[in-house]
Amino acid sequence: MPTVWKGHCVIPDNTAMNAGLTPTSTSRFNEGQASTRHWVIAYAAQESDALQKAIDTLYLPNLQKLFSRMACVTKSSSSAEGLSAFLMPHEAAPKLFGVEPVLGKAATMTPCHWQIGMNEVILLKPEEVGLSDSESRQLLSVMQPYFEEDGLHVVYESPLVWGVTGDLLADLPMASIDRVIGQRINAWMPDLQKAKKLQRLQSEMQMLLYQHPVNDERSLKGQWTVNSFWLHRGLDQLYPQATHFAVALDLRDAAQGSNPKLWQQAWAHIDNTLALSLCQALDLKQDVSLTLCSETSMRHYQARPSSWLDHLQRVFKPITVRKELRALSTGVANP
Repeated sequence: MPTVWKGHCVIPDNTAMNAGLTPTSTSRFNEGQASTRHWVIAYAAQESDALQKAIDTLYLPNLQKLFSRMACVTKSSSSAEGLSAFLMPHEAAPKLFGVEPVLGKAATMTPCHWQIGMNEVILLKPEEVGLSDSESRQLLSVMQPYFEEDGLHVVYESPLVWGVTGDLLADLPMASIDRVIGQRINAWMPDLQKAKKLQRLQSEMQMLLYQHPVNDERSLKGQWTVNSFWLHRGLDQLYPQATHFAVALDLRDAAQGSNPKLWQQAWAHIDNTLALSLCQALDLKQDVSLTLCSETSMRHYQARPSSWLDHLQRVFKPITVRKELRALSTGVANP
């Protein structure tokens, strides 16, 4: 199954989901989704030196064809204000299609390790904690009564994914866990009265879990302990009713791991499937679009009738994959 989010569902590799937040295997494009009008590709570029160098050796003929037939009509960087500050570009991209995110009563809770320093608290990547199914269930069982007291109903889904619902979550902005990993968490705490209750819960969980048998055993093994949780919304929770766009997450793991070989392989697969499908849609005069996102920026492309001036400009200053991805990874300005 592909690492693709379409409409109101995430389509994951179930085996991988048991171990982490998202699939880790190479994704495959679902031909059944070829009719999707708008495609968003997450983690299309990264600022790491390794992936910047990898851009130079990418061979993506179908994406190049798309760039020759499409124009970048919208480009933006992550906003520092309002709800947009909490959303990653691929999470905010559906706004381009007139779809607003829903801040409902459902979210995802991920048990995690907060690395506490003298003046800062850093969220470690949850997958690196290596939490087992048994450990996760034991921790949840002792934490559940505290959540219930605040009207939060938490159910186990996988070691790093606990589903949570409650009135406390309604209208509450939450930062994507991918955005917060490795960052000081204080910057991503919403400054709302509702959030104060969640922050109290997080503090209570730190005290509760400090000497839990699971953590005692993990400490003896030299493993990271679980000392808190992070609340975030998946795409299916942010856009429960949307059906005419999809988000491809194929590049996520390779991008976050700065693995140029896997990143190039994932890009090649996208080019041979998704990009090819969009080229075929353009041949049929269908109304389709493509949005490329990094962790901080997005670039949105639409087909445009080509004038003689456009043609002349493209002859002398061609749009290339290398230029577009570099523009994406270094900001919104043209390369």
